[in-house]
Amino acid sequence: MINKFSFENVLSFKEPQELSMIASAKKERLFDDSQNYVENTKDIKTLSTAVLYGANASGKSNLIKALQHFRNFIVTGNKNLDSLEFAIPNFQLDAEKAKMPAQFEIECFWKDKSYRYGFSVLHSGVEEEWLYVKDKRESEVFYRKKQNFTIPAKNKILNELTSKKMVHSKAFLVTIGAQFNDASCAGFLEWIYHFNIISGIDDRFYKAYTVKRMKESKEFSQKVVELIKFADFGIEDISINSIPGQNNKFTVVGNSAVEVEPSNMDDLISKRFVINSKGHPELKEFHFGLFESEGTQKFAHIAGPILNVLETGSVLVIDELDTKLHPELTERLVLLFHNKEINKNHAQLIFTSHNTNLLDAKIFRRDQIFFVEKDSFGASHLYSLADFKKDGKSTRNDENIELNYLKGKYGSLPFLGDFDNRLNR
Repeated sequence: MINKFSFENVLSFKEPQELSMIASAKKERLFDDSQNYVENTKDIKTLSTAVLYGANASGKSNLIKALQHFRNFIVTGNKNLDSLEFAIPNFQLDAEKAKMPAQFEIECFWKDKSYRYGFSVLHSGVEEEWLYVKDKRESEVFYRKKQNFTIPAKNKILNELTSKKMVHSKAFLVTIGAQFNDASCAGFLEWIYHFNIISGIDDRFYKAYTVKRMKESKEFSQKVVELIKFADFGIEDISINSIPGQNNKFTVVGNSAVEVEPSNMDDLISKRFVINSKGHPELKEFHFGLFESEGTQKFAHIAGPILNVLETGSVLVIDELDTKLHPELTERLVLLFHNKEINKNHAQLIFTSHNTNLLDAKIFRRDQIFFVEKDSFGASHLYSLADFKKDGKSTRNDENIELNYLKGKYGSLPFLGDFDNRLNR
């Protein structure tokens, strides 16, 4: 689970920002909010979900991209060639800031340990990098300032790597350390590889994963069906129709023909009850892509990633979760993560949305609701409803959050001005 994600000088975010998933001490009044967080340690309660709101182009998706950049740097950063520069997503609307490093830090909890890892990067390479691990108390694994490393003597693998100059200026020590079986680096990398970021708009990309898991496991396939039934689409069952591919031949240099092995094409088939000619109900098969709605298809496509994180207790980040989905269905997906009988492994969901129906004091705690807003200089700012104050007063635990948001009380709404008059000019 993510406890905190901090970043600075990234995309439209100029100043330091923090997405905190640590539950505040504030009490909710309208519902039992104990389902909304997990007690990972005696002193920290981690929220199971968070939602981000904001106008178009306010920076919501940029926050998701900041998480994606953070992950990609670690996973692929040590593959950069000497002749290449890092593609740094700095804030570009300030000439001085554009020359400064982009900085990231994440605090996460995985398999009974807390990790705090961060780095800052310029086009030329890694400026700083650090890793701390907390079991009973936090201890330093390493700290790096360019190519100067501070590593406790007990971390022999990391000391050997750095003394033999095996860490390139564009490589990340945490990645190399994991490859050489340093326990702390490997533990953090294991969490990174279970950290999932997907698009709620391009949901068809995840169909292949869902189908693959269904083919591998009858149990997983049944869970997909149960999830579809839970969504109440009227579908009784789902099966997979594999269409054999054909052998293909093509010519390469030398006029030699190369034959490519056939591959199967997998399609989903839904089964619904229909009334036959005798007036009796019977199950009939329908081609999923032709007969099911866009919303139903999206739900089926992302069912695999959702069930996967619920199984593994990992993190799922979705940009535009509610696209194509009915508001009530989006709410039901969120509540899966609030249900401790279903979310037994402490999975976490973070997503962006325009669905204001979710702004309900009976669904989210105030510290689970975040807003992103741009200032007059084009810089985005992130803040939670729990921290928001109007005329020095905090948000009450019983107010109508949706209505107040639409009235503009919390900011983060598009300014349309004389929109209609402009169209009539």
